Amino acid sequence: MEQHYKFNKWEFDENGTNTIDGSFFLEVIGAWERDFHDRYSPFFSNYLFSNASTMILVKNCFILEPNEDCGMELINGNVDLDTNLTIDSHSKRHTIYAVGSRLDEDEPMYLIIDENMVDGMVILKYIPDSDNEDIGEDIPVPSERIKSKLF
Repeated sequence: MEQHYKFNKWEFDENGTNTIDGSFFLEVIGAWERDFHDRYSPFFSNYLFSNASTMILVKNCFILEPNEDCGMELINGNVDLDTNLTIDSHSKRHTIYAVGSRLDEDEPMYLIIDENMVDGMVILKYIPDSDNEDIGEDIPVPSERIKSKLF
């Protein structure tokens, strides 16, 4: 299951606030999550796909260390957490692979960078965990690291 969402990235400032209506980008994502759940109930989106430019907008909504980034890269067109973790272990940068869902902070929303996507486009997907392992146990960013305007 997937749903595509469009937005004008130029309407958001460097902190993720919409300069026209004052909404916060995380609030927009939360509205998309609600829409996804309304369309595909009882399922919730657990993956957010965007290009690197949009992922920087997501990153700017959080208080992160200078060496932290958001979103894992696709490996040969696939989500591959194990390979991303291996790459991360050899890097000076640290990657935030998921954040807490706007609907349920205890549920992870995995952040995926897909460079084939255009600016101003986000795809939310529900992808079942086929391995039945809890890969998101320590991954969601705590709410106190979100800059402002939680709903």
